[in-house]
Amino acid sequence: MSFWFDNYQTSLDNLDREKEIISELATELEIIEKSTLNRDSVFRYDSENLKNIIDGVLKDSNFSYSELLIAATDYRGFGPSEEIYTSLKYDGGLKFIRNKKVKIAIESLYKGTKYGVVANMEDEIFVQKEILKYIQFNYPGLLIDIGKMKIQESKKIKIFSNIVQKDKTLKALLVSKLRFMDSKLLFLQRYKNSLFELKKLLKVS
Repeated sequence: MSFWFDNYQTSLDNLDREKEIISELATELEIIEKSTLNRDSVFRYDSENLKNIIDGVLKDSNFSYSELLIAATDYRGFGPSEEIYTSLKYDGGLKFIRNKKVKIAIESLYKGTKYGVVANMEDEIFVQKEILKYIQFNYPGLLIDIGKMKIQESKKIKIFSNIVQKDKTLKALLVSKLRFMDSKLLFLQRYKNSLFELKKLLKVS
């Protein structure tokens, strides 16, 4: 009788722990969702701005020169919160989750789709460094002088765009960066899909 009771009590304790873990993960997913939606917005903004510069389409552009430099010579990082997942992983908490679909969804979010975003971000960083070196050597004024000029932002952007249209090497570098930016966005969408799938599964668990 005592053995049966002990097993029963253990089962209840495990169920309580599972509920706690699901609640903790759900909290982290809310944080991840907010940061991911923010990243999605700024990634798209940078991508659209850089595409306009490459294509020389500036008529309806509403970005600043500093925002152009971010898109062309810098990059936006991606580092979603994983503290709760990491803690549960190393203290063995994830073993209390019984639903196999939930376990698969957790692996997909934290170990799968995220790395497509990170891989393309790393490729983008490599090209970004090449772009920055090329501009520093060939067009230092784009980084030093134009930002200080007392002219409209649109005219500063036009100066940058005109150089891009005339310099095929610079344009090719920017096209390469844009390709990785767009691939980063593609994998970010897959990451978002994994996020929403896991959120949905946790709600019914």
